[in-house]
Order: sequence, then C-alpha cells, then structure tokens
Amino acid sequence: MTQLQYGLGNDDLPDVQRSADTTSMEGQKSYLRWTKFRLQFVVAAAIAGALTISLDSEWQKQALTGSSLALFLLALMSEIILLNFHPEDTWYHGRAVAESVKTLAWKFSVCADPFPADSTFEDAKRLFHQQLSDIVAESHILADYSSSGTQQVSHRMTVLRGATLAERKAAYARDRVEDQRSWYSRKAKENESSAFKWRVTLVCAEMLGALSAILSLLSIAPLDAGSALAAGVAAGGAWIEVKQFDTLSNAYALTATELALVSAAAEQATDEGSWSKYVNSAEQAISREHTMWLARRVRTRLPRRREP
Repeated sequence: MTQLQYGLGNDDLPDVQRSADTTSMEGQKSYLRWTKFRLQFVVAAAIAGALTISLDSEWQKQALTGSSLALFLLALMSEIILLNFHPEDTWYHGRAVAESVKTLAWKFSVCADPFPADSTFEDAKRLFHQQLSDIVAESHILADYSSSGTQQVSHRMTVLRGATLAERKAAYARDRVEDQRSWYSRKAKENESSAFKWRVTLVCAEMLGALSAILSLLSIAPLDAGSALAAGVAAGGAWIEVKQFDTLSNAYALTATELALVSAAAEQATDEGSWSKYVNSAEQAISREHTMWLARRVRTRLPRRREP
C-alpha cells in the first residue's frame, strides 16, 4: 500500500475544523484591514497638516485642513469598527478551535489516547464527536462552524485509523510532524525578514525626520515634514506591534527545533502503547505554541459569575 493512500491532508480533516479555519482567516483579514486603514488615515492626515504650513493661499489651506479633518474622522470610524465588532476575537478564538480540532482528528486517525487502537471504531467515533462538541461549546465566540459541511470523520481518517502501526507512523511523521516543522521554520524566516525590513524603514524615516528638523531650523526648506514623518514612524511601530514579527520569529524557530527533536524520537515508539504516548507528546509540542500565541494575542477577560 502506498503512503499516499494513508495520507491526511487539510481536506481530510473534520468539516468543523475547516469552518473554524475559514472563520479565523476572515477575522484576521478584517482586523488587519481596518487596523491598516486606521494607521494610514492618521499618517495621511498628518501629511495634510504638514503641507498646510507651506501654503500661502487661504483656500488651499482650508482645503487641506478639511482633508485632514476628514482623514481623522475616517481613522476614528475605523477605530470604532474595531471596537464594536472585535474581529480580532474571531481571529484568535477561531484559530484556537481549528487547532484543537486538528489535534483531536490526528489523535483519532493514528489511534492515540483517548482513541487507542484497542477501542472499537464506533466507541472511538462516539468519543470523538463528544469531544468535538466540547471544544465548540467552550469557544469564546459565537460562530457558525458548519459552513464547510457536517462530516466530521472523513474517509481518509477512517482508512488511516485502520492501517498498520508502521503505516500510521509514516503518515504522521510526514503529514503532521514534518508538515508542521516545515511551516514553523518557513514562518520564522519570513517574520525575521519582515522585522528587519520594517526596522530599516523606520530608521530611514527617523533619519529623514531629523534632516527635516535641521533644514527647518536653518530655514533652508519651507516645508516642515517632521510631524508627518513622526506620525509615520509611530504608525510603523504600531504595525510592527500588531504583527509581532520579532516575537513570532523567535517562537516559531524554537517550535521548529522542538519538532525536529520530536521527529527523531518517533523511532522509540515500537508498540501501540509507546506510540500513543509519543503522539500525545508530539501534539503537546505543537499545541504549546498555539496556546502561547493565543495568550500573547488575547486580552484576559474573566466572565462574571452569576449570583445563585
């Protein structure tokens, strides 16, 4: 039997996982889009204000002042949208559901606790559905996780669960551990590169701001671009904080290294018992980064207890 027959790709995961993944990506796009709009509007308003100083015509000054006001109002509107709809919550908690379900699906498919190989398929499937319901019920957001369909145990999951231990090990090593290690390694490099580019950009903007201030002091240039550049630097710093390039680069590199060690430990799993322990250990390593990512992103909100 070929390895491909026992592979488990994203399309083979439970429909609730793919729905949660789609929900999370939509929340991420919305949050980043409105955040970007807000920062761009503020910078544009600062530029309009800086240009006003250099103009002699009264109507041109009024036009730019009006433009600056409109841009600040647009920035305010973007902020209100973010505060009212909280798309970041959809992003963060949708991702938490998607990753939790993915971990559960892999445990079920490769016969790891709490779905060991000696469990009947119906018992394992019943427990799997119960734990899926628990994950959705514990979600911090109300979302429709049925957009991708209602099938939770795919044909590939069923086939993989019925495969031999050697075949399950090969599929798990390739489609789970190595897939995740490659993803984290690639993302670590991408975030490191993005962080460097943004730092260089901010340094250049700060140097231009200093040059603008010198030219203004010496009355060499009629335009004072310092305020606009300062707004640009502040916006760039805020964007870096939102994207967390440096933090993610370090965290992803650490996780990639840990998964490389996890991959090497698979050789020690020689029977169903040790295999189950290995999978659970590997899933803990994978889910640890998701948990830390969520903790870094989410503001702590403790629910109020109802009085009896």
